[in-house]
Amino acid sequence: MWADFGYLQEWVPSAALRLVDVSDSSADGAASPVLPLPWGGPDVELIKKDVVDARRAVLALKLGQVPDDHVLDLSIGTDEERRTLVGTIDAVCQGRPSSILLKGPWGTGKTHLLTMLRALAANSGLATASVILDGDGVSLSDPMKLMAEILGSLRLPGESVPIDVITTTLPRLRRRFSSDFTREDDDRILDAVFRVPPSAFDEPEVTDVLSDYFMLSLSAAQANQKLRQLDHRFTLGPLTARRTDQRADRFCELLRGWASLCSLSVKGLVVVLDELDVEYYHTMRDTRQNIQRRKNRRALLEAFGRLLNYESMPLLLAFGVAPATDDVGEENDAVENLRYYVKGTIEIEAPIPDLDQMRLLGRRLLEQYARAYPDRMDRVDRKKMHQLIDDFAERHQSGLDPIPRTFVRGTLERLDVASDLDCFKSA
Repeated sequence: MWADFGYLQEWVPSAALRLVDVSDSSADGAASPVLPLPWGGPDVELIKKDVVDARRAVLALKLGQVPDDHVLDLSIGTDEERRTLVGTIDAVCQGRPSSILLKGPWGTGKTHLLTMLRALAANSGLATASVILDGDGVSLSDPMKLMAEILGSLRLPGESVPIDVITTTLPRLRRRFSSDFTREDDDRILDAVFRVPPSAFDEPEVTDVLSDYFMLSLSAAQANQKLRQLDHRFTLGPLTARRTDQRADRFCELLRGWASLCSLSVKGLVVVLDELDVEYYHTMRDTRQNIQRRKNRRALLEAFGRLLNYESMPLLLAFGVAPATDDVGEENDAVENLRYYVKGTIEIEAPIPDLDQMRLLGRRLLEQYARAYPDRMDRVDRKKMHQLIDDFAERHQSGLDPIPRTFVRGTLERLDVASDLDCFKSA
């Protein structure tokens, strides 16, 4: 089963989680069959897809994340923030580029708001891509690798998992538009796509070369050499930038190209760069390597500022960041850096729900839990469960650090325990 936890996406053995999708096997409402595991161990009862999806959401919530398809239902106390996001998305759909900074301390809901942004963008017909920055493997200081990560996470509206843009979207667009399709002279991505004959996408070996080329694993020279070996005469232009001082501008050039390409089939592109504060934390020490990384990062932020000055480009950049402490200098403060280099960025503070909103969120979590574990909740006294949630919400709000993430985790933990206790069972 493909499990999307927001900050990571991974294949999880359904049997190991006691989750098996058999949406067609028990449509008549009959008891689900039992599946013996081929490698031994306890048998697994087959369950329906909607229950699997609900359990996937509960597992994600316990890990501090929320799946895109559940985020709007679980967004309590975010009406003002949602209106801002919707207004920005509408502007991007009309070709006006923009940037958003979602900020707040750990656990207050930055990633939740970014997930909401992705869901709203997809509902509006925008492609989305989301990357978690770590300051090392995925970083603003390494633009070419960052571009590959963005492309690897690309989703079209209606898609629940990232798509392979090279084998799905590019062939369809290439066949849809003729080679004399009007485009800007400096658009490397569209130029590269329309250099490829439509028939070339039907050959798996050629597609492999094109995939490595567009994902920046192969230079143009290496890709062209492989294409000649496969008896193809078309040639590809350079996408990567060898010189470090050229990579920031090249990244933005490529990003503009992918946004233009997306606009041929959908309304544009939203790119989410989360955990920016983690990257800044990893480069705070004044080592030679970190000084160079900070220099590269500044160059990319400056390039972002220039990129967003284009008058017509369906692109939204969104950043998630926890504010730095007061003793951190501006160079190591992600919020201050973005304000300085990416002018006009819309800032949104993650809101802290009040007591009534926490109670409502708890009720929504109970509904989600009941969909995930109907066999555990069928005889539960709902009034007692509601009281349990309300009492916990009141204690949580009176604590020293009443952040939503700890409330969500605490509520689900209490539902796990309470659903097994006889005192919460209905008569």
